[in-house]
Amino acid sequence: MDYPFLLAYRGYGNRDKFILQGHVFRGMAMTKPKRHNTAWKNFVALIKMFLVRTVPDAQVNLILGDKKFNISTREDGFFEFEIENHELPKGWHRVFVELQDELVEGQEQVCLEPEVLIEDDFEYGLISDIDDTFLVSHVTKFWRKLYILLTKNAESRKPFKGVVSFYTSLSKGVTPATNPFFYVSSSEWNLYDFLINFMQFHKMPKGVLQLKELKDKWRDFFKKGSFSNHDHKRVKIERILSFHPDKKFVLLGDNGQHDPYIYLSIVKDYPDRIKAVYIRGVKSSNRKKVDLVMREIEYNGVEALQFRKSIEAEQHAKSIGIIN
Repeated sequence: MDYPFLLAYRGYGNRDKFILQGHVFRGMAMTKPKRHNTAWKNFVALIKMFLVRTVPDAQVNLILGDKKFNISTREDGFFEFEIENHELPKGWHRVFVELQDELVEGQEQVCLEPEVLIEDDFEYGLISDIDDTFLVSHVTKFWRKLYILLTKNAESRKPFKGVVSFYTSLSKGVTPATNPFFYVSSSEWNLYDFLINFMQFHKMPKGVLQLKELKDKWRDFFKKGSFSNHDHKRVKIERILSFHPDKKFVLLGDNGQHDPYIYLSIVKDYPDRIKAVYIRGVKSSNRKKVDLVMREIEYNGVEALQFRKSIEAEQHAKSIGIIN
């Protein structure tokens, strides 16, 4: 029986409104991986992430105090609440989300309590890519990336050396207020739980994830084209900026694909909103041309650095007063 289940992702907002997103599925719920799983168990866990079917036009409720909000899922099973006048203070908060529809006979309550981050008081917002920015992924090497995906899990995958220290320092900043992290990636929503587990296990700063359109057919994931569409990243970055119109941001990415060019376009359109851009130079053949992009970013009045080791970026951030 294809029992329905919910995924609701960490939401974010300001003192006036917040958004919370998720999906309704039929299929096998995902299980948390173990560090010493065999390659076969990791393979099965990955396939299970894609052996799901989304549920269109499902009714989902969000309950906040004595208020109840309702929304229908889109054709791809996706839903998004935008809640105004929420009266939540700064910080992380749990909200209650439930599936209203009974999709199978004898269905028990299908519900979750996802978290929402309400932020207004911080010095810099931090927007980071994931693959090959802090998570070693080999995105530009298709077969190597595929091998890692099929044989490793959230606890056996590795972050780049020094990146946890760097990101922790960025989050702490130089003021008492914590700087919030927004992880904006071209990884699909299917990998949300994997990424959350990875970041928790490796003690990455807690943050909000914004990922790419869900894939509900696992075979689609293995098509090379599934790694190439990054248009959504700019849209999601601009939306984050719009929620905090009086704050500056630091952008972090890598030179493997499109991050430098996306970030350059953001800098050109929002020159007063970006404090610095950091690009990890994972692909040696791209470093020279990305250096030119970094110079153009600097020409627009924004600090920029392409680096190979995390300690280089950390030292630069100290020199410009972003971290202690």
